[in-house]
Amino acid sequence: MKKWLLLFLYALIFAIGFVYRDVLLNWLSSDSLRLLPFMFLAAVFLGLFPVIPFGIFAGMMGAKFGPFWGTLINWTGSVGSAFLFFLFIRYGYQKAGRDYLTKSPRLALFTRAFEQNAFIAVLFARLIPIIPSPVINIYAGISAIPILSFALATAIGKIPTMLVFAFLGDQLFHNAQRSFWTLLCYAGFLGLAYLLYRVWQGRSKKVKAPS
Repeated sequence: MKKWLLLFLYALIFAIGFVYRDVLLNWLSSDSLRLLPFMFLAAVFLGLFPVIPFGIFAGMMGAKFGPFWGTLINWTGSVGSAFLFFLFIRYGYQKAGRDYLTKSPRLALFTRAFEQNAFIAVLFARLIPIIPSPVINIYAGISAIPILSFALATAIGKIPTMLVFAFLGDQLFHNAQRSFWTLLCYAGFLGLAYLLYRVWQGRSKKVKAPS
């Protein structure tokens, strides 16, 4: 009963937000600096209920408030919403999720490996954003990884992407030519992060290999 009630409440809030998304977008577009503190709350809300794509919101924050405040707002919203969604899954659906995972030996094996390297696994998943963030939140919530490991890995791993969103939003309105160099630097960072991940993965396999 609790599971269905939580799901219903989430769907209801999402539906209300979707209906009033134009009103929300107009409010977000306001030039008033007095709204700055409320943007942190809006960031968490849109991270949980993406009635407006978070990438669009993040770019708007960079354009409105500059790279520093834009990054801080985006990071707060992205990390805060990820943590709340993780708790939503952990305390609402973990048992049902684990029952499903145990039905597949391969998934169960992958989950054990994920839990043994929880911090690094979540960190690289955030740094190399190939897997959608909600998928990471759900899988981590279902698994048995410590809450602190998830929170720290998410907080660190979200920094580069949120920084890029804010810089791109700021540059598109002030110096669009720099956007190319920002994207190029970010692509280089992703390549380096992927290389480090492959190195770590290779060392992990050697350590676990039987002697």
